[in-house]
Order: sequence, then C-alpha cells, then structure tokens
Amino acid sequence: MSEETYARQHATYRSVDESILLASKRLIAQQGFRAMNVIDLASEAEVSRATLYNHFRDKEAIAIALAQYEVEGALAFLGTPSDFLMNFATQISQSEVLNALRQYDRDLLPTIFMPNNHPIWQQIGEVMKHRLGDAAPMAFIWLIGQALAPLSPESIKAQVEAMLPRTLF
Repeated sequence: MSEETYARQHATYRSVDESILLASKRLIAQQGFRAMNVIDLASEAEVSRATLYNHFRDKEAIAIALAQYEVEGALAFLGTPSDFLMNFATQISQSEVLNALRQYDRDLLPTIFMPNNHPIWQQIGEVMKHRLGDAAPMAFIWLIGQALAPLSPESIKAQVEAMLPRTLF
C-alpha cells in the first residue's frame, strides 16, 4: 500500500472518529450519557452501527475518547500559565457535556473525576506540571471542582489570580 493511500485511509478513519465523537457530544448534551444509545448515535453521526463498533467497542470507550478529545483541545491552548488555566477552567465550566452530566447523570461525576492510572489523567498532570510548575497539584484539584460545580468567568479569573504567583502572569 502506498503512503498516499495509507494517509487517505487514516484521514478517513480520523474523520469518522471525529464525526462519532461530535455526535456523542450533541446527544449527551441533549439527553445525558445513560440515555444515549448506539442506535441514535450511529444515526446522528451518519454511520452504520457496524462502523460505530469498528471504531469504539462500547459507550464507555466513546466516553473515554470524547474526554480525551476535549482534554487535548484544552491542553493545546497557548498563552501564559494564567491564560492557560483560565481557558481550561472556562472550557470545563461551559462544557455542554459536563452540564448534561451534572443535570442527567450526576452520580457518574465522582467516578469520572476520580484520578486514576488512566493515561488521560497522566497527560493532564504532565501538561499542567509543565505549564504551571509547583501550582499544578492545587490547580488540578481546583479544575476537578470546576467540573463538579462550575464558577462564573469572573470568579474563575479572581481565583486563578489568587492561585498563581504574579510571576506566572
């Protein structure tokens, strides 16, 4: 197989992945995670159920991939440490998916936000340590709090300013 063919196939695979993730994001925002089913998800993503299962083995795998997708976007934000943390906190507090989880599936939140050995938590920790230095552990816990009980943009700004030393702004 030529490199061009492989690149085209990989791009198509990534496009289908993204379509499924964006569709799951819309459905979770509308009805919550538990109420979302794979038949509706396949329809919303405009893929067959077989294609959906070729990309993700079950709803849990979709949820993990969606979290990874969202986190990667937030972690890629450039700017000062203060801007980085305010952006990350704002994305968390304004997330339609997290809002739906708080509304429909509140009992899932402690399980979702219990840091464990999953690579997503390691990735968040490493990026935060790199971006925030010694303030990373406190900021990490504070961000989990944002997911459970979001703050207004004004409160986020005030708390970030209080949390990070002035030299990081």
